Amino acid sequence: MTVGEKIFKTEGSEGNFETSKAACSQAGGLLASPRNSAENSAIQQIAARHKKMPFLGINDIQTEGTFKHLNGEALGYSNWASNEPNNSEGIEDCVEVHSSGKWNDKSCAEKRLIICEY
Repeated sequence: MTVGEKIFKTEGSEGNFETSKAACSQAGGLLASPRNSAENSAIQQIAARHKKMPFLGINDIQTEGTFKHLNGEALGYSNWASNEPNNSEGIEDCVEVHSSGKWNDKSCAEKRLIICEY
């Protein structure tokens, strides 16, 4: 799916956050990281087609509570569900997209749909 100059793509496979990052990197891309609502909508639509939730290329591993893109850039756009991020049990450093398109912080060890951007 193309949005602006980005292409979002999945092979339908799943992985934890590190596996997902590596899979996208090996394919010459990055883990999908929406910069606006149109890109978030494209990711949401791909996920809905596969009936799975994906991880985004966004986390707060470096500084708890400060979510950033993989390149270290601060978030200019976000779409958190209400009461999120909540760092439940102190282990939620990664971000998944629900079928609604809203974001939830989640443990990076969980397996999610891999969607890459190019």
